[in-house]
Amino acid sequence: MVDSSLKNFLDALRRSQLVADDRLKAILAELRNSSDGQAVALESFIRRLVDDGDVTPWHVEKLRNGKYKGFFLGQYRLLKLLGAGGMSTVYLAQHKLSGHQRAIKILPKQRAADKSYLERFYREGRAAASLNHPHIVRIYDLANEGEIHYMVMEYVDGIDLHQHVKRAGPMSYEQALDCIAQAAEGLAHAHEQHIVHRDIKPANVLMNTQGTVKLLDLGLALMREETESLTLLHNERVMGTADFLSPEQAIDSHNVDPRADIYSLGCTLYFLLTGHPPFPTGTIPQRIAAHQSREPSPITFDRQDCPSEIMELTARMMRKKPEDRFQTCQDVVAAIRQIEHASRSATTISDTYRSPPEPARRALENAPPKITIRRRKSSVRVSYLVITLLVALMFALLIALLVFIA
Repeated sequence: MVDSSLKNFLDALRRSQLVADDRLKAILAELRNSSDGQAVALESFIRRLVDDGDVTPWHVEKLRNGKYKGFFLGQYRLLKLLGAGGMSTVYLAQHKLSGHQRAIKILPKQRAADKSYLERFYREGRAAASLNHPHIVRIYDLANEGEIHYMVMEYVDGIDLHQHVKRAGPMSYEQALDCIAQAAEGLAHAHEQHIVHRDIKPANVLMNTQGTVKLLDLGLALMREETESLTLLHNERVMGTADFLSPEQAIDSHNVDPRADIYSLGCTLYFLLTGHPPFPTGTIPQRIAAHQSREPSPITFDRQDCPSEIMELTARMMRKKPEDRFQTCQDVVAAIRQIEHASRSATTISDTYRSPPEPARRALENAPPKITIRRRKSSVRVSYLVITLLVALMFALLIALLVFIA
C-alpha cells in the first residue's frame, strides 16, 4: 500500500525521468521488505534516494512542489542551483555519460530576446574559450536548445572572494597577496591574448577548497581585434562595476587597456584587506566620481599593522593615471613576490635573533655566574687592604706612644 503523499511524489519523479522505473520499483521493494510489509514512508523513500545519489536535495524540493520539468539540458543533468542574477542563472550539472561535473550558465529567456545580451553572452563564451590558464575558468561548450542558450564551464568547488570576506572577514596579508598574485597571473594570460576583462572585482574571482584562484565572467571583456565594440554598438556608455571601476573606464569603456584591469585588481586587494571597497558610501555616480578625484582612506584606518610595502603596492595599482600604475600584470606579480620574499627573510632573521638555539640556551642557563664571582673577589681584596691599613696605623700609634714616654 502506498500513501497519497508518496504516490504524488512518485508520480512527479517518474515524469521527471531522473530515476529509471526499474530502479524505483527495486528501491520500493527493498523498503517494504525492511518494514515487514508496512506502508513505505515518504521520508524514508526520499532519504534512500538522496543517500544513494539518485536525486539531490534540490530535486526533492522541486518534486515536492510538483515540478518535474527542467532537470536536463542537452547531455547534462542539472543537480542544483549555484547562483542567479540578472544576466544569467548558473547550475551544477553532471554529464550523462562521462559523469563529469560542470557549471552551466543559462541566459534567461527574457534576456535572450535582447540582441545586446544575447551577443554579449556568446561573446563571453568565445573570449573565455580562447583562454587556457590554470587561473581562468575554462569554457567547454556553447549551445542552445530552442530559446534556451547556455554555456558549459569548469566547475570550481569553492567560493568567490566577495562571499569569503563577508563570511570570514578581511584576509590575512599573506592570503590576500597570494590571491591577487594568482588573479594577476590569469589576467596576464588574457592580456597576452589581447583581452581586457573590464569587470575585475571580488565576486568575479573564485577560490576553490585548495586555495587556487580562478577568474570568471568575461561578459564585459574587450577584445582588441574586434572591429566594433558591442557595448558601443548598443549605446552602453559605462561598463563595469562602480566600486572597482578605473577612472578612465568610467569616462570611456571602449578605449581601455590592461592597466584598467590592474586598477580594478588593486581595488580588489583593498577590499580583501579592509572588508569594504575603496569608496563604500554614496550613490553610484558619487562613487564613480570618487575613483576619479579622491584617494581612498589608508588601509591603516582598518588595520593599523598593515605593512608599508603592502600599502604602497595597493596605492600604485590604484593610481588615477594609467601611466603611474604598474604597466603589466607581470609587474604586479613580481612586486608581490618581492614583498613575500622580504617578509619570509625578515621572519627568518627575527626568529634567529629572538632567542638562541636550544643547546646554546641551555648552556647559557647553566653557565657559572662569572660576573658575580669577580665582584666577590674584588670585595675580598678591599677587605684585606682595609685590615692592613688599620694594623699599620696601630703600629704607628704604638711607636709614637713609646717615643713620647721615653
